[in-house]
Amino acid sequence: MDTAEVVVTYTKTALSDADIEFGRKLWHELSANPQFPVMGVLWLLESEWHLVIASEMVDKLGARDAYRKLAEVALLAPAESSKLSRIDLIGTKHPLYQGLKSVFGQAASVEGARLGGSQVGGVYIEDAYLYGVR
Repeated sequence: MDTAEVVVTYTKTALSDADIEFGRKLWHELSANPQFPVMGVLWLLESEWHLVIASEMVDKLGARDAYRKLAEVALLAPAESSKLSRIDLIGTKHPLYQGLKSVFGQAASVEGARLGGSQVGGVYIEDAYLYGVR
């Protein structure tokens, strides 16, 4: 009887240059807009990439109204609007944000930093691309 070797390869979706630029643009745009204060922005891989935005607006308004407010204040081009479904808003009390703040909150800049294979705030991070944490 022949024994066939099964090779399983894990391929994760790469974070594209367009995704990185979209996140950077949104981070800088929101950082300058007092109508939607952001405390942190990062791409987080959880089977697929999501742009996680930590904002006190989630704490104040609730998630649904915070998404509405984000759509009002963000100047997103129609071509970028497909990325909106990949945005996850979290409040400033969320364990992920709290963990990131405790590690990176005092850093002058974390833009472009990568995290992977670690836990932050009790949340396992397979891969992440950071823009900022305040």
